[in-house]
Amino acid sequence: MVVHGPYPIGEPRVARQARAALEAGFDVDVVATRRQSEPTSEVVDGVRVFRLPVEHRRGGGILRVLREYIAFTALATLQVARLSAGRRYAVVQVHNPPDFLIAAAIIPKLQGARIVFDVHDLAPDLFASRFDGRRGGGLFDAALCRTERLAARLADAVVTVHEPYRQVLIARNVPASKVTVVMNSLDESLLPQAPANRNGSEFRVVYHGTVTAWYGVEMLVEAFASILPALPQAQLEVYGEGDAIAAVHDRAQALSVSERLTAPGTYLPQADVLALVQGAGVGVIPNLPTRLNRFALSSKLFEYVALGIPVVSADLPTIRAHFDDSEIRYFRAGDAESLAQAILDVARNPDDTAARVAAARACYERYRWPRNAARYVALLNAERPVRQSTEKVQPV
Repeated sequence: MVVHGPYPIGEPRVARQARAALEAGFDVDVVATRRQSEPTSEVVDGVRVFRLPVEHRRGGGILRVLREYIAFTALATLQVARLSAGRRYAVVQVHNPPDFLIAAAIIPKLQGARIVFDVHDLAPDLFASRFDGRRGGGLFDAALCRTERLAARLADAVVTVHEPYRQVLIARNVPASKVTVVMNSLDESLLPQAPANRNGSEFRVVYHGTVTAWYGVEMLVEAFASILPALPQAQLEVYGEGDAIAAVHDRAQALSVSERLTAPGTYLPQADVLALVQGAGVGVIPNLPTRLNRFALSSKLFEYVALGIPVVSADLPTIRAHFDDSEIRYFRAGDAESLAQAILDVARNPDDTAARVAAARACYERYRWPRNAARYVALLNAERPVRQSTEKVQPV
């Protein structure tokens, strides 16, 4: 697997798939970025991890992002070539973004490996969320669309995170038979085993995940400030790293709610985050109505549901395609006042809230990770080239 991001912290999708492949009998290598203090190589839960001297940094301009992407792609191509000289890979799985990271799999492909291209996000939409309106944006958007098509053409199979993305890829001329959905549902082995031990008088409003402008965490701070007169014991907890952490703290200070805010701004292992958020009064998905977010189906949604936490979510098409009003409480996307009213509704109407929690948990059964893991492993086995029976199980 090749991923432009830190492993295992920060890439739960990659880690879930790696565990599933290991359990299916594959050897698994991961080529990833390197954070300060991380070793250049180690074995993590049976996965050999090779970290390259590029640290993923959020934010910055177009040129800085391109430099980082290009540097990692060049180094990853060399690293994968070195690894494949000693280990004939059955499958090389490339996780986007960027889409041109597919270049890292070309040498193993020439040696007989199959390429699986994992589309976490639609790159043109992701770019638009970051740089829409910038000079030259139209040219970059066109280039990204062409790169997406080329990457999908080079791949033997394409994996993506939900059916709406699959339909977009098909509309962009990727053969339907080539695209498989493996959802970002929760590996439930990571759920906390001990019950939450919290102050019963507090009403905890939680958000966890990437903290960046288009995920609306600043708007969540605004909504939180407006509910405090009605819920004086409310606390806001934000767990995650991102380029908008400073803006979140600034907004909290401007609204005089800093003392009610917990936002460390650091990466945390997924199991640790789940232990921190369990028992919350409400889990919020405040995504803004952007081009990218119309397709967003955050893994935190599944995590809140699995933990029995009531969910308040922006009313966006892909989320609504998976859960309805009887299961989660929606608010008008981008509207802080609507978000505040939804949070108050959850707090003030415990019977209705309990009914939605139970209905969401029942709906979640169709999205659980074991089903997706089985689909993923079946794909790997289908893509594995036929080798001599005397050879060991091939790595992925």
